[in-house]
Amino acid sequence: MCRRRTRIVPVCRALRSLIACLLLLCPGAAYADRIWAELERPYEHQLVREPFGLVEVRGWAGTGIRGSHDVVIVIDRTASTFLPSGVDVDGDGEVGKIVKIPTRYGQWIKRISDPDDTIAQAQLIAARRLIERLDPTSTRMGLVTFGRTERVLARLGSSRKELLDVLDRLPNRPEKGGTYFYGAIIASIKVFELAEGPEDGSRHRSMIFLSDGRPNEPPPSAFAAKAAVRASQHAAKAKIRIYAFALGTEVAANPDVFIDMTRANGGELLIVENPGEIVEYVPYMSLTKLRELEIENVTMGRSARAVRLFPDGTFDGFAPLVPGENLLRVTVHDDSGASRSLERTVTFEKTSSDTAEARKRLELLLEQLRLRTLETQLAKKARRKRERILQRQLTIEVER
Repeated sequence: MCRRRTRIVPVCRALRSLIACLLLLCPGAAYADRIWAELERPYEHQLVREPFGLVEVRGWAGTGIRGSHDVVIVIDRTASTFLPSGVDVDGDGEVGKIVKIPTRYGQWIKRISDPDDTIAQAQLIAARRLIERLDPTSTRMGLVTFGRTERVLARLGSSRKELLDVLDRLPNRPEKGGTYFYGAIIASIKVFELAEGPEDGSRHRSMIFLSDGRPNEPPPSAFAAKAAVRASQHAAKAKIRIYAFALGTEVAANPDVFIDMTRANGGELLIVENPGEIVEYVPYMSLTKLRELEIENVTMGRSARAVRLFPDGTFDGFAPLVPGENLLRVTVHDDSGASRSLERTVTFEKTSSDTAEARKRLELLLEQLRLRTLETQLAKKARRKRERILQRQLTIEVER
């Protein structure tokens, strides 16, 4: 007999339609996801006296309650993460793979040709890049790792240097035993709860969960999976949103526990079949539901250069200027298609560029523009790839 699969997506769509209608009838409910934005610089009516017609625009934006961020990165350190990632993680021109090496006793042992290209290393580099991109003045971060047991490596609020030093000191060997999702999530919840701060919801809590496996601790595996879902529900009650990254083809073929965890939590899931590509996704993720940011000089009709939108909603870019008064506009778009704009007027007075100091400043500015432009290109590429993955994930959920 052929068993008919239950299709849950039409019900979800119906629920979303009902919620949308309720939000239209109750504008106060929709207000919780409003877009907010602040401009830090330039100041209103600021006089910009520079040899070059560019001004740096900086600010901060988000959705929902205006506030800062608390982020805990949870990293899987089980044995499977020490297998090749399929990507040249360390950029040395060699993609690590499993090779057989003969011993003097006539036996063969398996080794990785480049130990710096493992899934574990890809996770660490992804974590490093995210830490480096987040603004410590608006975002506090912590670190947790797990295997059969969980370990809190850095409390919430550790400095950027402390976080990076912890990652550098991790041994290049796996944690012993199985995979304990429940313990890792519960330990992370405690990290949030032990941190000082207001309890009014003004700090947005996010857990970034990286793993290439499925839970099997405590055994049996079915019980471990249910425990992981319960832990995700506990996180939701503590107002912690889980951003799960499921790594590798094995998990991609059976992502049920990750889907159930993020569904129970109200979080987000990204299935990364090639686990080494995690270095592209984590640093450019969004913790704010913001999709895009534009900066333009309305007076000139020209867009800003090297515009960066960071995961915590902070942003910057270089807006062009013409002598005299310039109207600058910043527009933020969220995932739903809604937007918000801010405007600021500045006056540009061009100074001499024919000095040693001006030439040095130009050299530094051009280098900044080069590096930031490269960063924005990487972010756009990651966003496009992420959107394609999410489209494939919709198919998976339809077939569940």
